[in-house]
Amino acid sequence: MAKSVKALINPSMLAWAREQAGFSPDEVARRLHIEDERLAALEKGDETPTFAKLLDIADLYKRPVSLFYLKTPPKGWQPIQDFRRLPDVDEGFSPQLTYAIRQARERREVALAVRDELGEEVKPFTLKATLKTDVEELAGQIREYLGVKPADQQKFRRKAFDGWRLAVEAKDILVFVVPRLKIREMRGTALAEQTMPVILINGKDRGNGRVFTLLHEFCHLALRQSGVSNLGGDRPDAPHPDVEKFCNAVAAATLMPRDWLLSEALVAQKGAQKSWRDDELEALAMNFGVSQEAVLRRLLTLGRTTQAFYDSKRAEFQKIYAQLDEKKEASEGGPKYHYVVLSQLGRTFTQLIFQGYHDRYFTLRDVAGLLNMKVTTVPVMEKAAFGMAG
Repeated sequence: MAKSVKALINPSMLAWAREQAGFSPDEVARRLHIEDERLAALEKGDETPTFAKLLDIADLYKRPVSLFYLKTPPKGWQPIQDFRRLPDVDEGFSPQLTYAIRQARERREVALAVRDELGEEVKPFTLKATLKTDVEELAGQIREYLGVKPADQQKFRRKAFDGWRLAVEAKDILVFVVPRLKIREMRGTALAEQTMPVILINGKDRGNGRVFTLLHEFCHLALRQSGVSNLGGDRPDAPHPDVEKFCNAVAAATLMPRDWLLSEALVAQKGAQKSWRDDELEALAMNFGVSQEAVLRRLLTLGRTTQAFYDSKRAEFQKIYAQLDEKKEASEGGPKYHYVVLSQLGRTFTQLIFQGYHDRYFTLRDVAGLLNMKVTTVPVMEKAAFGMAG
C-alpha cells in the first residue's frame, strides 16, 4: 500500500531540519503522534520513515520533501542577533518566528531572481550609520533618503504606515507584515542585506505602532545589524540596550523632527509644564501619524516631559500591547482575503510577482503558491495590487 512505502532519505537531515525549525524532540514527537524513542530512531537512521510520515514531517518543519534527500544541509544564513528583553520570552526563537524569518529570506531570493530575469537593477542600500552618529543628523538623512517631506507626512494621517512603507519599499527594501505572532516575542525584525534588505513587522501591532517599528528597523538596516526586536529591548537587562535605545531615538527623531514638534501649538503652549493628558498626546500622535508612546518618548528626549512621567505612562502602554497579544484575529467582517495578503506582502513584492508572471518567469500556479492563495483568486489579487477595483 502507498502508506507503507519507505522514504529512503538522509536521516541526518531530519535532525538538522528540526533544529533549524526551532522544535525540541519532545514537541515534534507530540505533534507527529509518535514516541520520543521512535523519533530518535528516525533521526539516527535506525528506522526509515514511510513516505506518508515524511510528508507530515515536511509539513511541520515547513520544508520541501526534496530537502530530506540531500547528502548535506544547504548553506543557510548565520543566526541573527537577538535584541529583545530576554526575561519576557523563551530563549531563542519560536518555530513560528523562525519560519517567518526563513520565509522572508526565501521571498527576498525570489524577488532578486525576478529582478535579474527582468533585467532591472536593484538599488544598493547606501545609508550607513554607527552608534556614534548624531541622532538628529541621522534622522534628517533618513527623511531625505526616503523623500518624505512634512507636507507628505501630514497627508498620511490614518494611513501613515502605508505612506512610510511605500517610501521605504521605493528604495528596494522589502517590508512584510507577519500574522499570528505574539508581540512579546517580536515587534520587528531587520535583515540587513547589502541589496534588497528586509523588514518584518508584527501584524498584531496597531497601525501607528507599526510606523515606529518600521523606522526602528530601518535604523537597524543603517547600522548593518540584522536582528529581532520586541517591547522593552532598551531596558538595561536586554542583550543590546544601547543599540535599541539608539534605534528608538532615531525612529522618533525621524518621525517627529525637533523644530516641527516644538513649533506645534500644543507643545509651545505647555511652557515648562511636563505632564500630558491623553487627549493632548493623541492629537499630536494623529498629526505625526505615530503612537502616543512615540510622542511621549520624543518629548522626553527634547526635555518636555520627565522620566518619571514617561515611565508611569509606559506601564499603561505595555498593558495595551499585552491586550493586543490576547486579542483574537477576526474571522468575519474583516477585509477580503486578497487585501489581507496584499497588506502582508506589500505592493512592491506582489507587483514584482505579477511582473514575473507576465514575463513568463512564473506560471499561474507558481503565482498562487507564492501569494498563498487559490488560482481562481489570482486575477482579483492582481487588480488590487495595481490599484484597480478588486
